[in-house]
Amino acid sequence: MDSEKRVAKAVEQAQGILARYVEPGPRDCEDTVSELMVVLDDEGVVEAVEETKMERPTPEQLAELKRLSKLARTEDWSEVVKSKEEAETRIRDLQEKVKIE
Repeated sequence: MDSEKRVAKAVEQAQGILARYVEPGPRDCEDTVSELMVVLDDEGVVEAVEETKMERPTPEQLAELKRLSKLARTEDWSEVVKSKEEAETRIRDLQEKVKIE
């Protein structure tokens, strides 16, 4: 399941928990918070939220990664980077590698 779908599913589950809490009748705050923690504090959900917050690499960064990967005769990093920050780090690493060779 991709990150956006995982986050959407968690939000829907949390909304369901809150909807049950606001219905008329007896309520248990501790149980509600515990249920919410199970849904929202899940490691997969936390990672998915972080992934959705990351800025994607720019087309320019991806092109530079592709170019430098060829020059450095290494794996094409443009296919695997997930964020602008990671792209910048890979670009710097590849620039250093190209200088050495």
